[in-house]
Amino acid sequence: MTKRVLQSIPRILLGIAASGLIALFVTQLLSGIGRNVGGFTGLILSILALAYALLANRFHRFIKETWQAGGRRRRTILGVGIVAACLVLTVLVETVFMCIYAHRDAPKSEQPPVLIVLGCQVNPDGPSLLLRERINTAYDYLTAHPDAVCIASGGQGTDEVMPEAQCIYQELVAMGIDPRRIYVEDRSTTTRENLAFCKEIMARENLGNTAVLVTNSWHELRAQLIAQDLGLEVGAEGADTPLWLLPAFYIRELYGILYQIFIP
Repeated sequence: MTKRVLQSIPRILLGIAASGLIALFVTQLLSGIGRNVGGFTGLILSILALAYALLANRFHRFIKETWQAGGRRRRTILGVGIVAACLVLTVLVETVFMCIYAHRDAPKSEQPPVLIVLGCQVNPDGPSLLLRERINTAYDYLTAHPDAVCIASGGQGTDEVMPEAQCIYQELVAMGIDPRRIYVEDRSTTTRENLAFCKEIMARENLGNTAVLVTNSWHELRAQLIAQDLGLEVGAEGADTPLWLLPAFYIRELYGILYQIFIP
């Protein structure tokens, strides 16, 4: 009896974790905060994990019987296993590089690196939680590096009350940053446009070709890959993300990195 109880503990813990994630993803999808491919994928994976926790014995028996049947069924199980292993390996590799690229010193240059703050959703009452973290990180950097200038980057979406760059500018000025240290790029609608238009400003204002990117840590890898593709020399100051928002945006970024690598 004790052995059965011990064997059931991992499934119980998995079921509890999966149930919590299901509630989290459903809440985010309904509220619109995490309504993206990451949120939908996370919900599906959480439902599958809960189903496994509830039906583990039946699942194991099915796999065993299918494997013992041999032939095409065994090859199917083997193929599914190989695909699953490749997916897990891909996620692990991406995650390692996301962690490595979250904080990186900019390459040495004659001029101080330009701080590029990438835009994010602006709500009717001000910056979203993700954008607030980026603004706070930019403020800390600009305070610690008084010679650095900043480019606030981001256009205005159809559901936003102002351009993201303007919101970043206003918030940094309100926090005490000299407005003369901030350039505004308010035309972009994608990360690639963010960085391409910022590069134009850097060239026009003779600011050099080296930058430090401020975005949420999970987004730094893809942002730096794009910046390097555009010819910028970059480092990174990754901003924090509220833990309850991290799963959906982390999963979405896994898709984004693959897209950037294979369809730049």
